[in-house]
Amino acid sequence: MKIITIGNNKGGTGKTTITTHIGVALSKLNHRVLVIDNDSQCNATSLLLSGVNFKYSMYDFLTDPVGSDKEYEVSTPFPNLYCLPNVVDTSGLSLEFTKTYPNSLFIMKLALEKIQEKYDYILIDCPPTLDIPMSMALCASNAVIIPVEVGSLHSIDGLDKCLDLIEAMQELNPQLTFLKLVMNRADKRTSISKIMIDEIKRNYKGEYFETIISVCTALQQAEYLRKTLYEYSQTHVSLKLYKQLAKEVITLLPSKGE
Repeated sequence: MKIITIGNNKGGTGKTTITTHIGVALSKLNHRVLVIDNDSQCNATSLLLSGVNFKYSMYDFLTDPVGSDKEYEVSTPFPNLYCLPNVVDTSGLSLEFTKTYPNSLFIMKLALEKIQEKYDYILIDCPPTLDIPMSMALCASNAVIIPVEVGSLHSIDGLDKCLDLIEAMQELNPQLTFLKLVMNRADKRTSISKIMIDEIKRNYKGEYFETIISVCTALQQAEYLRKTLYEYSQTHVSLKLYKQLAKEVITLLPSKGE
C-alpha cells in the first residue's frame, strides 16, 4: 500500500485532474485505489461522485474516534476505484486543529490506519495552500507528486515552496519522499511551454516524470460536466498519457506483490 499526496502551493496546476485520472488509470491496471478529497472545494468529489449520495465525508473521517467502523469510502463508476468525499464544512476544521497543532498533523495518519490495508494506492488531493490539510496529508504519506502547469512561471514558485515544506515535514515523517513532479497542461506549440519544459529538465534532473500531460480541451469540457475524461471520451488520445503516467508511478512505487 502506497499513500501519495498530490499538491502544489499554486492553484490551477491541475492537482485534482492529475489525482483523479491517475486514480482511474491505476484502477484500470487492476490496482485497488482510493482517492481522498482533502480539499474542501470538493472538486475530486464532484468528478468521481457526481450525483451520488454519501453518508460520511472527510469531516467525519477526521473527527471520528480511531476505531470507528463507519464506511467512509464510496464506490465510483470505475471498478477498483473508491473515493473518500469531502464537504464544504471541513474547511472549518483547520481553525479547530490549530488549537492542537502540531499533534493535529497526525490525525489523518491515524485515521488512515483503519482502512489503508484495503488498497494498493491511496491518492490524496490537496488544496492549493501549504497549511494544515496539506501538512496532515504529508504526515500520512509515503510520497509526494507535484503537478506543475507548463505555461505558468508561478507554478515553479509553488513547486519550490512545496519542496521546502516536504523537507520540513520529513522531520515528522521520515518515510516521506518527493516522488517526482509532473509537467501538466503543456502546449508545445507555444514558446512559453517549450521554455518551461527545457527549464524543468535542466534544473530538476531526475525529478520529473517522463510523461508530459498535454493541454486538452476535451478534458475541460468533461470537467465542466463534472465527469472525468474517461467517461466523456473513452478513446481520447490524452488517456494514453495518464496510463503512461500511472505506469511510471507503479515503477517507482510498486504495490504489494510486484
